[in-house]
Amino acid sequence: MKRILLLLSLLCVGLLVNAQTYRVDLNATITDDIKPFKKGDILNISKLVHNVVVNDMGTPKDEYSIIVENDTIPINEKLAERLDFKYKNIQSLWDAKIIQNVLPGLEKKGIQKSLRLEMEEEALDYIRNVQEYGIAFNDPYLENYIYGLVSKIAPSTLVDCRPGNVNILILDNPTMNACMYSNGTMIINTGLISTLHTEDELVAILAHEIAHFVLDHSVQNVNAAITRKKRAEFWAGLATGLTAVAEGVAAAKSNYYIPGAATLGMAALSTSIASQVIDRLGMNYNSKQEDAADKVAVMALEILGYDKNALATALNRMKDVMVLERSNAMYFQTYSHPALINRIFKAGKPQNTSNQTFEQEISFAVTSTARMKFEDRRFRQVLPLVNQNIYNDVATAEDYILKANCLLALSNDSQNNMEILELVETARSLEPTNINIYKAEILGNLRLRKFDVAQQLLQSYISALNEIEMQLKDIESDITWDANYKFVISERDWANRMLIKVKVMQ
Repeated sequence: MKRILLLLSLLCVGLLVNAQTYRVDLNATITDDIKPFKKGDILNISKLVHNVVVNDMGTPKDEYSIIVENDTIPINEKLAERLDFKYKNIQSLWDAKIIQNVLPGLEKKGIQKSLRLEMEEEALDYIRNVQEYGIAFNDPYLENYIYGLVSKIAPSTLVDCRPGNVNILILDNPTMNACMYSNGTMIINTGLISTLHTEDELVAILAHEIAHFVLDHSVQNVNAAITRKKRAEFWAGLATGLTAVAEGVAAAKSNYYIPGAATLGMAALSTSIASQVIDRLGMNYNSKQEDAADKVAVMALEILGYDKNALATALNRMKDVMVLERSNAMYFQTYSHPALINRIFKAGKPQNTSNQTFEQEISFAVTSTARMKFEDRRFRQVLPLVNQNIYNDVATAEDYILKANCLLALSNDSQNNMEILELVETARSLEPTNINIYKAEILGNLRLRKFDVAQQLLQSYISALNEIEMQLKDIESDITWDANYKFVISERDWANRMLIKVKVMQ
């Protein structure tokens, strides 16, 4: 008889195939009776336990419970709805939100390891494509700065057994967008970063995206989707578009490429591709999920000591830019709908603040966004961006060249044309070999009727272009070679024809 009882005991233990315990430090008030506790009782939760139990049919099931003193309480939707947490620090916020919003769903569907693995592989596919095609924004300093902020916001561990951690990928894209993949990769565009003016606002955006990750929204959305293309078929369909975006980016980043000559609509194509990936990986969040992420972001701001109105400020800045540009950015698919106004209202009161140190931190992203807006002929939208860098004493030669080209497009008077020549002279002092200086300087002098100076500059420009052509003949393999070579031939042809015209005009 003892042997039978021992065998049964061993079999019962064998049903528990896995157990994981997380130490937590949470306080919650019970809002309704939950045996053995009553409404108003305060629970001091010290541990969260995840068990994987095999049922009689041999099917594993995930079970979660919290430890309160000597009591073990199973986590389910009923319990989650009746816990009013008090947050001691940022980790306690994330632990509580996982208990309330994630674990009840995992009890129903389980961890879904195969789905999560597939989604992670697809996220990595997109990231590899972004890096391969040169669409990522290369600024280690800005990336390091953002990682420093993320380390304050993100949870050090996820108490639902997910292994992911938050990592950053900055895209060189003028649209105001950020998204979070299920594996913890946050994509944030230079266009969004350059819209913000304080660290508080950036922290608000980061916290909002991290909330989507912690709350497991993308996996929930994929579960709700009816059909999904096969992975290979999906990526094959995007290959052509990614190549086109890469060519536009390569041309715009060329050392010898004058801003404004890239094909129009590159950003729109890039946004379209990103939209397809977002839909596929469950990041097209519904209004309820956006509202939940907004609320958590505001809580995170208060816990971390940032301005609690920073999310409202960031959202309002993006709304204002969209109204000014008459654009329909993916981040605000319903920007003209009252839903966005409601989001801003719920998030707090927008502030009119700025911080020079923060604006200096993001200056390279501002320059990149200005360049891409110039590519789309949005000259008036370029000026505030480059002026911000100039005001903050962090402007590059490209900022001054961009401003000069914008002024050439927007006005024509003596004072304006003199300013153009001052801008190109400043650009030359910062980067004497920048080929892009010549054209703005030539055109500025022609407007001032200084034909002899323009003629000398044209001759110097032709010589510089000839030198570049000789250098290009030794390369002929770089991804930007074709754009560079076309630029040299086109510009030299223009300069030679202009020499004839200027001699006649003198």
